[in-house]
Amino acid sequence: MTTACTSRIGMTERAPQHAAGFSLIELMVALTLGLMIVAAMLANLDASSASARTNARQAEYQTNGRYAADFLRREIQHAGFAGVSWTNLTELGATATTDYGCGAGFAANIAQPIWGANDSNPFSGSCIPTANYARGDILVLRRAGLDSIPTTTTLLATKLYFRAEYLQGSVYVGPTRPANLQTPVADYLLETDVYYISPWTSSSTESPQIPALYRMTLGTGPAMSAQLIASGIENMQVQYGVSTDAGMRYYDASAVPATLWTNVVAVRLWLLARSTTLEPGNVSTAAYTMGDQTYPDRSATPSDGYQRQVFPLVVQIRK
Repeated sequence: MTTACTSRIGMTERAPQHAAGFSLIELMVALTLGLMIVAAMLANLDASSASARTNARQAEYQTNGRYAADFLRREIQHAGFAGVSWTNLTELGATATTDYGCGAGFAANIAQPIWGANDSNPFSGSCIPTANYARGDILVLRRAGLDSIPTTTTLLATKLYFRAEYLQGSVYVGPTRPANLQTPVADYLLETDVYYISPWTSSSTESPQIPALYRMTLGTGPAMSAQLIASGIENMQVQYGVSTDAGMRYYDASAVPATLWTNVVAVRLWLLARSTTLEPGNVSTAAYTMGDQTYPDRSATPSDGYQRQVFPLVVQIRK
C-alpha cells in the first residue's frame, strides 16, 4: 500500500518537458537578415539584367552596322558590271525616256554606273517621298545582274534586261531579245538601286521610330520598289574617288563634275549605326565627323541616351 502511493506521488511530481523555441526578438533578427540577403540578391540580379540588356543593345547596332557595311561593299564593288561589254552602253527603244519610278530614263542609264546626291533627296517628287527620307547622302548603283540568263529562258514583258556584247551593251524591255550584232553575247537582268536613310524601319506609325538603310530597287513592272536593308542605320555619308589625268581625288556628290561620274573608281563611305532604344542612364554628347558632315548637331541636341558607332569603308570599283 505504501509502495503504490509513493509511486503515484512520484509520477505526479515529474515536470513535463517542453521543446525550446525562438523568441520574438530572435525571429525578427532572422527575418531582417533574410530580407537583407534577398535584397542583395535582387540588386545583383537587376544589375546583371541591366548589363545583359546593354550588351544586347550594343550587339544589335554593331551587327546592323557591320551587315549594312558589308552589304554595300559587295554592291559597290560590282557597280558598272556589264558582262563582256566594255564600251558604248546605251538604251534601246523607249527605255531612255520611260519613267520607271525615279524619272525618265533614270533606271536604264547603265552608262552611269554610280551617281549620288549630297545631303538631299532629288527624288522627293518621284520614287522617294519627302516623308520617307530622313537625312544623309543618296547613293545610286547600276549594273547588269551577276548571272546570265540562258537563251532557252522566256523573258518577261515586266522586266528590264541588259544585252552584253563585246563592242556594245544595251538595255531593253522583254520579252523580245535584240538581234545579235557580235559574239559572244549574253543577257542579264538590269539592276538599279537607290540607297537612302529612312526615318523608320517598318512604317511611319511605329513608336519609337527606328531609322534604317533602305533602297529603291528596280523590279517587276518594270518599277522601283522600297526594300529594307538594315535597321538602326541613322546616317550615311558618301564621297567619290574620281580618276583624272592628275590622279584620283575624292569629292562629295555636289562637287563631282557631271562629265566625270563615269570616272568614279572608288567610294569612301560612312555609316552611323544607332541603338534602337534609349540606354537608361546613358548621356551621349558625342558628334561624329563623316565626310562633309558632323552629326548629330549638338548645338540643337546637346545630348541623348542612344548609343552609336561609325562604320567607315573604302571600296574600289571593279572595272
